[in-house]
Amino acid sequence: MLDIVFIMLVFFVVTASFVQQPGIDPIRPLAQTAATKDRGNILIAVSRTDQVWMHNKRVELHGVRQLVEAAKVANPESSVVIVADQAASTGMVLDLMDNVRAAGVTTIAVAAEGTE
Repeated sequence: MLDIVFIMLVFFVVTASFVQQPGIDPIRPLAQTAATKDRGNILIAVSRTDQVWMHNKRVELHGVRQLVEAAKVANPESSVVIVADQAASTGMVLDLMDNVRAAGVTTIAVAAEGTE
């Protein structure tokens, strides 16, 4: 019985490491043209108070470029998905996109909820 519990524990620990979370769960804006996309390699979240989160940690805007560059070294084909709260400022999202582009990532998506 103990061995089954141990195997289940190992399974959950291993599978949990593959789930990428930006650190917060913002309320995404609605969009009629929202389409399902395969998950991006790099998730960045922006909270309603314009805080930036990556890998379950709050990061400063000026530190995003280095983190994205490091992730891009591990996977040169990396894309970025920005998960911004609908109350986040547009200026913050645009500044974030500029930092991501400066890191050399050309494929950037902004997450939204479908209206259907």
